[in-house]
Amino acid sequence: MTNTTNRLTVDVAKNVVKKTDSDVRILHRVAQLKDLQLAPRGKGPFRIVGILDTETTGIDPEQDEIIDLALVTLEINGVGEIVKIISAQEGLREPSIPIPPKITAITGIADADVQGLKFETAVVEHRLHTADVLIAHCASFDIGFVERLIPSIAGAAWACSAKDFDWLTAGFDGRKLGHLLNQVGYFNDSHRAMTDVVSLVHLLAHRLPSGRTVLSDLLDNASCRMTRLEACGAPYSKRHQLKRRGYSWDARAKVWWIELSPVECDAEEDWLRDNIIARKHFDRTSITWRNRHR
Repeated sequence: MTNTTNRLTVDVAKNVVKKTDSDVRILHRVAQLKDLQLAPRGKGPFRIVGILDTETTGIDPEQDEIIDLALVTLEINGVGEIVKIISAQEGLREPSIPIPPKITAITGIADADVQGLKFETAVVEHRLHTADVLIAHCASFDIGFVERLIPSIAGAAWACSAKDFDWLTAGFDGRKLGHLLNQVGYFNDSHRAMTDVVSLVHLLAHRLPSGRTVLSDLLDNASCRMTRLEACGAPYSKRHQLKRRGYSWDARAKVWWIELSPVECDAEEDWLRDNIIARKHFDRTSITWRNRHR
């Protein structure tokens, strides 16, 4: 359990850690953006990333609506270090439907809190367009809602910090934002859009044993052109073999699929023919960060 009180000073806590070695871990509250330690600017190249999070009335972007949106734009250098915080914006919005009690329990946002409020959509739209890439934790969720609110950003480059970084290989367990944040020594104790964005900024800035940041590896992974290979017509009885092989089930398209580098696809098709279904051709789709999480 995380203790967020001031009963122990940091110095006292550090002494406890010295006495108990690995039995105690100190977590620090995430810093405010204005207090975030930035890397020296140095020489370019530089690019702009937008870190985004939404709170919504539910999980269906066709029926539900955004009630809280936060966007922070950062300038980063060529090795994924943050050199400048360009902008930070959060806004509440009154939806056309009542906020469900479950959402209020999670976010603390009730109907009265958003009554009569709306986003500065033009400002949000401009800042989204200035970013070279947008990042969200579980991006496929946020993309649907944001593109419905601001259709002009359809086709923008996105990276997903939950799926486009190999947390397990990097020594982490789990992919939930709060749990990952604890593993890099921080905590945050509310569930609002800006709180989650600030938490994600700290997580992305974490330096790995390789010396690179999480952000650097994330962008390298997300920007790679890959191929989606679909196991068309795979029988239900083969689902366990496909899952062990790394395939995922697309409930909307009703097909098992896997994302591979283009050079891996021929060999994978041979495996499918030998082990899953005899078929002359399998569907392939080119995947980039402009269509991966849609």
